[in-house]
Amino acid sequence: MVPATQAPDVPAGLPSALLERRPDVRAAEFAAQGANARVGVAIGNFLPRIGLSGAFGAVSQRLQGLTTGKAELWSAGAQLGGPLFQPGTLRGGYVQAQAAWEEAKLRYQQAAANAFADASNALVARQKFGEIRVQQEIEVRAYREAVAVALERYKAGAASYFELLQAQQLLYPAESALAQTLRDEQVSLVRLYLALGGGWNLTDPAWLEPK
Repeated sequence: MVPATQAPDVPAGLPSALLERRPDVRAAEFAAQGANARVGVAIGNFLPRIGLSGAFGAVSQRLQGLTTGKAELWSAGAQLGGPLFQPGTLRGGYVQAQAAWEEAKLRYQQAAANAFADASNALVARQKFGEIRVQQEIEVRAYREAVAVALERYKAGAASYFELLQAQQLLYPAESALAQTLRDEQVSLVRLYLALGGGWNLTDPAWLEPK
C-alpha cells in the first residue's frame, strides 16, 4: 500500500525577494558592495590629506591655499604631502578598482539569474510531478477497486485465482510508479526550498511584498 503523502502546497505569489537570502546571492551582493566601496576609496586617494583647521580652530593655511585658488587641488598632494599625485599609481589604482567593481557587478547579476532559474526549474518540476501524481492516484484507486472485486469474486467461487492475480499484477506496478512520483515531487520541493534560500516564511513582513 502506498501512503497518501504528497508535497505541501506552495503558496501563490511568492515574492522574488526571498531569493535575496540565498548564500550565493548574498555573497555576490556583499562582494559587489565591497568593490563599489573600493572604487570610492580609490577616487578618494586623489584628494590631498591636509589639516583643515589651524590654531584656535581657524582655517589652516593649507586649506586656505586650496580654497582661495592659490593651489591646484589635484596637484596639491605633491606640494602638501600625502598622497602624492602620481598619475601612473593613483590612476592605475582607480582603473583597477573600477574593473573589480564591474566584475563583481557581473557576478552578482549572474548569481541573481541563477537564483531565478533555480526557482523556476523547481516550480516547473513540482507542478509536473504533481499533475502526474494526480493521474497515477486515479489509476491506483481504480486498480485497487478491481483487486477488491476480483478477491470477492474469487472468495465466492465466481472467478479463478488467475483473475485475481491479473488484477494484482496491474496494481503493484501502478503503486510503485506512484511512490516514485511522490518521491520526485518531494525532491522538487526540497530543491525549491534551496532555490529560495530556505523555503518561505510569509509571516515575515520583509518578504510579503515585492520590492
